[in-house]
Amino acid sequence: MKLLEFKGVGFGYPGQALILSGANLSIASGERVIVLGSNGSGKSTIALLAAGLIAPQHGEVLLRSSCNHALRIGLVFQNSQSQMIGTTVEEDLAFGLSVLNYPARQIRSKVAEFLAKFGLESKRHFSSSQLSGGELRRLALAAVLITEPELLILDEPLGMLDSYNQAVFLYYLQNELPCQVAVLWLDHDIRNIRYCSQTYLLTRQKLEPVGMDQLNDERILSEAGLEPAPLQPLEWRFPRQVSQSIYGPELIRFDETQS
Repeated sequence: MKLLEFKGVGFGYPGQALILSGANLSIASGERVIVLGSNGSGKSTIALLAAGLIAPQHGEVLLRSSCNHALRIGLVFQNSQSQMIGTTVEEDLAFGLSVLNYPARQIRSKVAEFLAKFGLESKRHFSSSQLSGGELRRLALAAVLITEPELLILDEPLGMLDSYNQAVFLYYLQNELPCQVAVLWLDHDIRNIRYCSQTYLLTRQKLEPVGMDQLNDERILSEAGLEPAPLQPLEWRFPRQVSQSIYGPELIRFDETQS
């Protein structure tokens, strides 16, 4: 079942050029989709449109739940601090559940569970501003997963994290994300296609599905304003001599079958 569809979506901010024009995209339950675009190309705007936080000026953004309620969406912002509401870590975890009218006893139980799952028990009474960058990103992920979303939107989730904290974030994503949850991942780093099964390229205000051959084309990457993976230029000099050059060194594989 398609949870999210962009149908001919157009959008631009007042006084600025269009960000999207006639954009199409669809995500079904359990799918992992990545949208690649250069910095400033409009990826965060796509995240806001997909989350229903802003409306398209043209076309439609369709959100459909497989349950008998509105589609439940979790969004991890590029700047995770901006999505923190509570005065403490445990209040940030409890906020989404309180909005969904969970009983107080169930909120306390789930908050305790997620503090333990995400290694944040010792930080429960800290404010989010006291957390390290890695802890803050982990809290942002925990705060959306605790509400059991059907669609998870990740806006440059590995950005501004060192390699260790990237691996930690991916570990929690792999081990705590139910396999039926759909993922929309927005990024500028081509190597992150390894964590998704379908890739879209954002270029010239269009969203177009692309395959490996296109992503390994120097001209296409240049037109999209994307940096190649570290080994891709070597692949272009010696075609088919560098195995899976587009990925580069791998941190951890995102196993879609794992619940």
